[in-house]
Amino acid sequence: NHVASKAVQRRLNARDKGSPTESSSNELVKRHVFDVPMVLPQDHENYAQSFFFNFYISPAALSNHARGFLGSLYPVWTRASSSSPLRPAVNAVAQALLEAWSFSDPNSSQSLARPHYFQGIVAVRRHLESAEDIDDDVLLAMLMLDMYDGIRSFCGARPHEGPHVRGSAALIENGRRLPVNSKTSQETLLGVRSRIVGDALNKKESVSPNLLTWTTSTQGSPRTPEIELEAIILEVANLQVSALGLTADSALELLGKANALDQRLVAWFAIMPDEWVPSCIWGPKSIPRSIREAGLYQNHCTIHKSIWTADTLNVYGCSRIKTLQVILTCLEHLNVPVGDMTPVNALATIQDLADTICASVPYYLGDRVEIRRIDDKSVQYPCIGDNATPDAHYITAAAYGGMFLTKRLAELLKLGPLLRPGQQQWILGQMGRIKKIYSC
Repeated sequence: NHVASKAVQRRLNARDKGSPTESSSNELVKRHVFDVPMVLPQDHENYAQSFFFNFYISPAALSNHARGFLGSLYPVWTRASSSSPLRPAVNAVAQALLEAWSFSDPNSSQSLARPHYFQGIVAVRRHLESAEDIDDDVLLAMLMLDMYDGIRSFCGARPHEGPHVRGSAALIENGRRLPVNSKTSQETLLGVRSRIVGDALNKKESVSPNLLTWTTSTQGSPRTPEIELEAIILEVANLQVSALGLTADSALELLGKANALDQRLVAWFAIMPDEWVPSCIWGPKSIPRSIREAGLYQNHCTIHKSIWTADTLNVYGCSRIKTLQVILTCLEHLNVPVGDMTPVNALATIQDLADTICASVPYYLGDRVEIRRIDDKSVQYPCIGDNATPDAHYITAAAYGGMFLTKRLAELLKLGPLLRPGQQQWILGQMGRIKKIYSC
């Protein structure tokens, strides 16, 4: 582990954690990008760690808009003791990703990641059985074990259940969390919240009201657009659950709540940073033929500031779609006057939001239609005019694009007949394309 840690240190510096004893630096020290092997190298453990931090964590740490916990991982990992559950948990994720990019199967019984995963589970249990409070490394270990499950789910096209996330939430709610006194600790806590809220929204599960109580300890952290959006999504998740037992008597009250949440989402979108507003390019003169042939819905696509802002906007779109679906469900229980355009307008907005998510596909996938290297810069991505694709996008789109996009497209498929004619088939085609690109 020392070799990998030393190599990564040349690339990553510890982030600003708000503590006088911790570094305030948030810079990256550049290092060369090494080749991705076609077969696993002999020193696969250290190589996997360097691969993971270089291609996955470094870009997340550099971005100011990466949602979740990855930006806080490296500082905690460098301080973690040899007995910390974070060590084997990181090894499990790093090895699984390296295997996937080296054309091995992380789901295989021969996977080199599996022993690390089980070691991580044992180490977490050992900490949970003790009477000690839980520090950042244990929470992050549980999130990394969840990430490992997510990788296996993505590579094996199976549901991602998320038991480790629910376990981390239970620890916090039961008061076993150490005081949150640094930026890294705040980001870790908010990372747990992000995963819980996202899971609840996708699975139509309620979110415990205690979630807002234990995240009040992060009130000193900046109220970023991502955090503001997640606070609204938490309520959308609970709104969905309320709609499951909808009756004619409760429809009017729930309709009022849904309309209020929809307006909050609209307001969030209206005041998001100007740099987040995507650019749109149209037609064959602006979009290369290879991109059009690989997958272009209608005749345009969008270009975003980063893969993370693109996903945040798609999460916004999915959240608004779910809110509008609740509105339509409520209206079905009420006697809507003839000529009332509310249902028609709600359906039109759902379809527009679905179109917008589909328009982001080329930004995620470029013209890829088959397996390519994670560092392949021959991939074409949509650009404005003669502008070149930023170097970082080649890496982040390959590393995160498939997993991000699969989640959002899967949500659109649930709309079924609410989609435009032919749109469901197009989305299914892009899901199949992702499987080919990532050999999953």
